[in-house]
Amino acid sequence: MVKINLVVREPAKLKPDYSLDFELPEVPAIGSYISIYRSDKPKPFGEDVIVRKIWWRLEHPEARSSISANVSKTGSVIEIFVECEIALGPYASDDWRKWATGAKARGAIVEEFEVARLSVRESELK
Repeated sequence: MVKINLVVREPAKLKPDYSLDFELPEVPAIGSYISIYRSDKPKPFGEDVIVRKIWWRLEHPEARSSISANVSKTGSVIEIFVECEIALGPYASDDWRKWATGAKARGAIVEEFEVARLSVRESELK
C-alpha cells in the first residue's frame, strides 16, 4: 500500500480547494477517474475527480551528486501529491453535480467521465 495526498483543485485554477489522505494499492495514473464516497451521502454517491498531475517529494541521504560506484545510499519518499480536477461521473452526488455545473456555467471546463453507464441522480432515489 502507498500513502497519497489527493489534492482537489478549485475549478479552472491551480489553487487547491481541499485535500484528503488515502492509502491505496498504487499511485493513480494521470487521467484516472476517481470517485470519493463520504459517509454523509447515500451510497454510491460522492465526488468525482480526474487525476491531472503527480507530485513526488523525495529525500536522499547523500548531500552531493555522485557518479561513484561506491555510493550505495538509497533515498525514500516523503509524500506523494495526486492533483485532481473536478469532474462529473455517473455517481456524482446532487451537491457535487450542482457545484460542478455552477463552475461550468462560470467558464470552467468540467470533464465528464467517459463511461457507458446509466447515470442515476441521488435525488431520484429519495
